[in-house]
Amino acid sequence: MKKYIFASLAFAALLSSCNSNEWDVTSDLSVDKQDPTVGLTPVAEKEGMDYAPLYWSVYGNLRAQEKAGSFPNIFTENDWDETIDYVVTNLKSHGYDMLVTDGFAAMGGDDGYMTRYSHSTKDEGSPEIPLTTIVAKLKEKGLKLGVYDSPFWLHYSNPNAIIPGTDSITVSSLGYDPAKDKDVKYPTAKEQFGWVMTDHPGAEQFFEGFFKHYADLGVKFVRMDFLSWYEDGMNYTDVIDKGFGRERYVKGMQWINKYAQKYGVYVSLVMPHLRNDAIIEKYAGNMVRIDADALEGSWYRFSDNNRGSLRGGWPNSENAFDGFINWSKISGRKKIRLDGDFIRIGSYADDNEKMSVISLPLMAGGPISITDMPTGNDLTFFQNDELLALQKDGFVGKPLERNLWNTDGEVWYGQMKDGSWVIGLFNRDQAAATRSIDLTKVGITGTWSARDLWKHADEGTVSDKIEAVIPAHGCKIIKLTK
Repeated sequence: MKKYIFASLAFAALLSSCNSNEWDVTSDLSVDKQDPTVGLTPVAEKEGMDYAPLYWSVYGNLRAQEKAGSFPNIFTENDWDETIDYVVTNLKSHGYDMLVTDGFAAMGGDDGYMTRYSHSTKDEGSPEIPLTTIVAKLKEKGLKLGVYDSPFWLHYSNPNAIIPGTDSITVSSLGYDPAKDKDVKYPTAKEQFGWVMTDHPGAEQFFEGFFKHYADLGVKFVRMDFLSWYEDGMNYTDVIDKGFGRERYVKGMQWINKYAQKYGVYVSLVMPHLRNDAIIEKYAGNMVRIDADALEGSWYRFSDNNRGSLRGGWPNSENAFDGFINWSKISGRKKIRLDGDFIRIGSYADDNEKMSVISLPLMAGGPISITDMPTGNDLTFFQNDELLALQKDGFVGKPLERNLWNTDGEVWYGQMKDGSWVIGLFNRDQAAATRSIDLTKVGITGTWSARDLWKHADEGTVSDKIEAVIPAHGCKIIKLTK
């Protein structure tokens, strides 16, 4: 079975919404009949999994093809070669060590799991590129492959393929069967993917086989999308898919927790409703998307889109800044990391905006995910090693107050492993404004040497308070050392 993942599906409902300013609307304690985390350990606590990655994604390239209607969308071997050279030349020495696939392109497989990615030419009948070929290209240059895929999805051309670990259960038997799966929420809705019914025999073995398949390939990062569509079929207020129910969703998440740890695979969760304060996702994921898609980028999508509004389902926030503030309650060292989606640096109006869109994910302990091929001044924003040191440290900061409606949500702070503190002062407004932090109120006492991590300049000593005038949409990131 061939699968194409189209951007239009993910973004079809962007025009309709139902906002609520009720605080903590995601705390629905009636969602689960019993605690789904009993006996589980969060995947982020596993040795070597307490970090957020620095990586490059094919998203921007394929999103452009999708918008242009250039079907089929492709990412050829030459594209891989050129991108690998770009990453090696410009980014690898700064810590970016992975390239990641995305949707929009063919994801081929014969026996249930993806083994090929993208057609080789603009011809649906052209061969697809083996994942082993892509992995080998990256490995030769000291880089890794991450994949966009999900154990909830089936990839097969052979419906009679036997699920690993079973005697005779076929992969096709895992699919939705209207004759027996009568409890889906929207049975007449279109099924957007070949979904795995987690209550069918062989489903757990299929999930384990998914992680073993990628671990054997040398792929240790998987980005799992459209989770809300599986759980209840909803995106914003629109019905997009059948919605297979909370119980099936939770069961799959429990298996993801179990087998991601067994095979050492990093899990990035995308488009989950995060119900019950993300109770199950905090255990199943190393990283989670906390805002609507970046699309073409811009300050509007980073900070202004429906600013200050929350929903009880996906997407809880329509801009990354609100998402980072709201979900800071679940992130931390050895906890799940927050993903604000791709950074399209060329879409930002000036250097102030560009510094902010790099700084906030790092202050929040999230990833830096590049999806274009910036050059010149735009490239330098991704090469600030003083700021990238936060990622290497495993740093996770918090806002002064978890508040979407006043400036305390724009002041961030956190401590590095060596005892240094990092302060981030942001300004989301349209004019320059003063931002400040009383150091003693967050447990920082004494006199400290201050260094501006964007200016790469020492700024003397500070004690008690830090205050600065921040330009519109700008930021100031200060490292305090004894």
